[in-house]
Amino acid sequence: MDYTKLDALVDSYRDELIENIRKWIAIPSVQGEPAGENAPFGAEVRRMLDVALEDGRRFGFEVRDIDGYAGDISYGSGPQTMGMLAHLDVVPLGDGWTHDPLGGEIENGKMYGRGTTDDKGPALCALYAMRAVKEAGIPLVDGVRLILGCDEETGMSDMRHYASKLKMPDYGFSPDAEFPVINIEKGGVNMRLARVTGGEEGAEMPVYSLYAGERPNVVPAEAKAVVGLNGLGLDALNEKLAAIEAGHAKFRLTATAEGEGRATITATGKGAHAAMPEGGVNAAGMLLIALKELGAGRPNGGSREAIAMLADAVGMEYTGESLGIACQDELSGALTCNLGILRYDGNELSALLDIRYPLCGNEELMLGQAAKRVAPAGMNVCCAASHTPLHVPAESKIVRGLLKVYHDVTGLPAYTIAIGGGTYSRMMPNTVAFGVCFPGDMDVCHIADEYIDVEKMMLGVKIFAHAIAEIAGGKIEDQAIGKRQ
Repeated sequence: MDYTKLDALVDSYRDELIENIRKWIAIPSVQGEPAGENAPFGAEVRRMLDVALEDGRRFGFEVRDIDGYAGDISYGSGPQTMGMLAHLDVVPLGDGWTHDPLGGEIENGKMYGRGTTDDKGPALCALYAMRAVKEAGIPLVDGVRLILGCDEETGMSDMRHYASKLKMPDYGFSPDAEFPVINIEKGGVNMRLARVTGGEEGAEMPVYSLYAGERPNVVPAEAKAVVGLNGLGLDALNEKLAAIEAGHAKFRLTATAEGEGRATITATGKGAHAAMPEGGVNAAGMLLIALKELGAGRPNGGSREAIAMLADAVGMEYTGESLGIACQDELSGALTCNLGILRYDGNELSALLDIRYPLCGNEELMLGQAAKRVAPAGMNVCCAASHTPLHVPAESKIVRGLLKVYHDVTGLPAYTIAIGGGTYSRMMPNTVAFGVCFPGDMDVCHIADEYIDVEKMMLGVKIFAHAIAEIAGGKIEDQAIGKRQ
């Protein structure tokens, strides 16, 4: 079918789409405390949902607000519904930005801002793809529904609530990852390691507090410890930290005076998404290793042993090997482990790990292995949250159709891939992750200076528009698609 008109419509939306992304990312829709009726995730997330639904209404689509948990924008009807699942909430802005995280500045073809890639930009790409199909007058066999959630970053309770109120679409994709097609998502476990330490009395270098990370799915870029000097001068402590730095690549450690014989040790790393922790430098693990080498904490069954155990069993490692949980398979890759949150209040020391495991992994076995590893330091292990792996076969209709569309529009090889990230795909049957990043692109989700490439974004809109036209249009059922590579 000739999609010349469809592509021309997409091109005509360019400037408007850019301004709409700026409008959306200017709203800091980080989850907050409930803000009254129909605002379960806070006032800013509620405001973001209102803006998004109004844009859908403005384009002539039917819209619904599902109690502030999510909203949807629908076009057409049929025996089945094609769904597109995107989210409006974002992770905290964080530190280290060189561009305004709420500004949408464009430099060298890249638009910067929190949510440009994860996931407001892709959500708008899907909305404009729907608009292009509608305005091009392309007939559809199935209905199309864009579902916009408000709690993807902190548990996906939005989609569970949505599914309790409405029937989910029959098949579709989530534009919250990368092309060509992600048909496997690793399983996930948030594993909490903790112990009560009994305080710091008698410690040569007491540790009064530890703090790193806000979300388990982000590699913490900074970690802090308040320690007691006990006569050790600040200059002497910084000399010790410099010596530790010299023994470890990528370590950045500084100490500043806090008064009353105390100092704050700061470890500085590099943020990254927990699904790709190798792209970051974990400041929490760095701090634990430094504290272990300093001999910090109360010995003889106290915080010193727990700190040392976390440094040895987790530290800055991202494979899970030292914790005893490493595993991998050919289809879905290797397990990853991120120390996302570290806390100590002088009484309880805890670490929250974000673990992404392949199809061959076993959650119960991993918890048991981890418990066995940390037990000598008096630490306990529990599962704070979990989800099983997702695998949509490459032979399925949605995978075959999306591979065809991707290749037709781009001319690039089409194949299936596995990721460690968890998307909305697992919340709906026959659903995969599809775009909007391209192979070889740097992953910028959850880090400072998140951006979207404007030209690739426009190509993404065309790919989504063709996907709607081809798959919801009933044109791909018997198509032969490219092979996995």
